[in-house]
Amino acid sequence: MPKILFAIAFALTIVTATTAQTTNFTPVEGASLKAKIDNAVVKGKAGAPGGRFWVGYQFEVRPGVAIDFEIVGADGVVSWSNDGWSIMSDSRYETRELGLFLLFETQREAFTRAEVYNLRREHQFSSYPVYWAGHATNEESLSYLKSIIDSAAPEVNRLSDRAAFAIALHDDAKVEPLLTELIKRPVAESIRNRAIYWLGYTPESQSKNALLADIVRSTQESIDARQQAMAALGMSRAATTLPLLETLYETMTTRELKRPALGGIARSDNRDGAATYLIRVAENERDIELRKSAIAGLGRIAGDKSLGALTSTLDSSPELELQKQAVRAIGRRPKDEAIPILIRTARNHPSVEVRKIAVQMLGQTGDERAISFFRELLAK
Repeated sequence: MPKILFAIAFALTIVTATTAQTTNFTPVEGASLKAKIDNAVVKGKAGAPGGRFWVGYQFEVRPGVAIDFEIVGADGVVSWSNDGWSIMSDSRYETRELGLFLLFETQREAFTRAEVYNLRREHQFSSYPVYWAGHATNEESLSYLKSIIDSAAPEVNRLSDRAAFAIALHDDAKVEPLLTELIKRPVAESIRNRAIYWLGYTPESQSKNALLADIVRSTQESIDARQQAMAALGMSRAATTLPLLETLYETMTTRELKRPALGGIARSDNRDGAATYLIRVAENERDIELRKSAIAGLGRIAGDKSLGALTSTLDSSPELELQKQAVRAIGRRPKDEAIPILIRTARNHPSVEVRKIAVQMLGQTGDERAISFFRELLAK
């Protein structure tokens, strides 16, 4: 019963937070989303002081993504992501209540700005009034956003970048084909490259991976487009994508393309296969920066194989830079794995630089074992 009551209380808190934000908005009526937005513009032009106002609506958001969120640490420090572009794939911080907000300027007779905001966070909207079109269906929202991208009017089309971003956040099977269409047709390079990257956030599909791999391989593509495609492929955790990422790593010739491939390999659900490959790269790759990237990737893979490789590198590698990277990677693993190794390293490692990094990593844990170790050092 206490667990049920807690769940109910938590759900009510979420609903209350969202409702508190939207109750400050002026609701508008209409038979469709487009009609509501048009009615909001009419109302705003007639009554908004200063000639500027926002029009917003809520849309269905994919699970597992976080936008415009706050994290309160154990020490009470608040950090947040609010750059308007970042998407975090982390269910711990997912934001399921998002709204698209468009700023209208009456002097220019157009929407001039678009933002995606978390409705659970308080926003000031530059003190301009907000007209609220409510909760839109996916069909309505995606259709409206696509009309922005398709518009030939420069004052509308300038918002295409933001419209494509909002499309990528929707929980709908149409998102992948919409982004794919955007990638394949002539659009501004910045919009296309962002669409390539956002395609990586859509559910796993063979057609998506094939398109991204083709972009990575194509020397006709810009280096930025190829990097975005490799980064998008690297978001896949599917074990079936691991061989593709390994092949791309082997066949690409630049560090800028190889490094995101290693990052993707480290995320693979095939942990044993990923660890085996990254160990091979860490041991045999000629480029030391890529070896360091492989070691960093091993730090994100759970299991004895990856931990053993990191410990071996820390204790036995002839390369000081690799030892330093290994201790950093160990420091990012679960505390019960990391802290004993970090304490041993801080006490006994022959390199002062490595010992210093071990102490720094221990200091970031806030763990009682680390605190006791520091007290021991200070008492000497």
